[in-house]
Amino acid sequence: MSHPSSITARVLTSLAMALTMVFAMAGGVAAQDNYPNRTVKMIVAQPPGNSADLVGRMISERLSRALGQSVVVDNRPGASGSIGMAALASSAADGYTIGIGGIGQLALNPTLYSKLPYDAQNGFTTLAIVYRGPMLFMVDPASPITSLKDLVQQSQAQATGLDFASAGTGSIMHLVGEQFARTTKAKMSHIPNRGTGAAATLVLGKHAAVLVENVTASMAFVRSGQLRPLAITSAQRHPSLPNVPSIVEAGFPGMVTEGWLALVAPAGLPVAVRDRLAEEVRKIIMMTDYQAWTIGSGGLAEPISPEQSATYVRTEASRWAEVIRSVGLKLD
Repeated sequence: MSHPSSITARVLTSLAMALTMVFAMAGGVAAQDNYPNRTVKMIVAQPPGNSADLVGRMISERLSRALGQSVVVDNRPGASGSIGMAALASSAADGYTIGIGGIGQLALNPTLYSKLPYDAQNGFTTLAIVYRGPMLFMVDPASPITSLKDLVQQSQAQATGLDFASAGTGSIMHLVGEQFARTTKAKMSHIPNRGTGAAATLVLGKHAAVLVENVTASMAFVRSGQLRPLAITSAQRHPSLPNVPSIVEAGFPGMVTEGWLALVAPAGLPVAVRDRLAEEVRKIIMMTDYQAWTIGSGGLAEPISPEQSATYVRTEASRWAEVIRSVGLKLD
């Protein structure tokens, strides 16, 4: 039979543990209610001047004002974005470290690489899709190719087909070209390059028939008349390029494609913090100056919920995994 004093000791120990848990939970709730009470860091897995960096700085500036605390951009480039994304995934899920992840890091890398230092599917809480950027199919102004259907026909008419250029192997632009070739039965071979300028030079030098590139990087070439766009890969015409037909108008509705950037945080972010950040970012996306900047740079932005954003990222990862496997592409 247990001695009364030992029973009392056990009861007191249990009570102390319960109270500790209650106070810890209360402290956590209080911390969430006071969020944020210090600087928030935004990790961008790309170098300064990159589109992800520009979008991140546009958002961080406005988010700082909305939260009443500084939101500081921390560029962590390298290894196709893996360095920055790994740093973000391993950070505390308290709302004080957030980041910008693109289609490459969140949807392409998991299939392009056999092993990553982060879990793209389960390592993050998705807050919002903050930028969407369609692609352009472009040719030399003197090219006889006048449309995407014409591109398909001319590629099929040549014994060796036609070459298409992109800014790099495994980029979304490369994969869009590969998907187009497989979907339309066009005879097209990829010529990879390091950057848009090098890829454009191939087309202008008539070493490649077509360039596939995002609108943001293509604007200068199109506006100067150096390259002629055949179509844009969005469902509708872009406000900044009203004379360029959408890929739906061009006859290929199944090829609607956009690169994108998402605002994410480490997995396990408290719902209250997630919702606060998501709501402030929704307001930012709807701001007149953010919309004007986004459209002017060749992008699009439309607010959707965190749940819709997470579903979008998963759907995109599944879609491009199929394309990457069909090409047999691995980067390691």
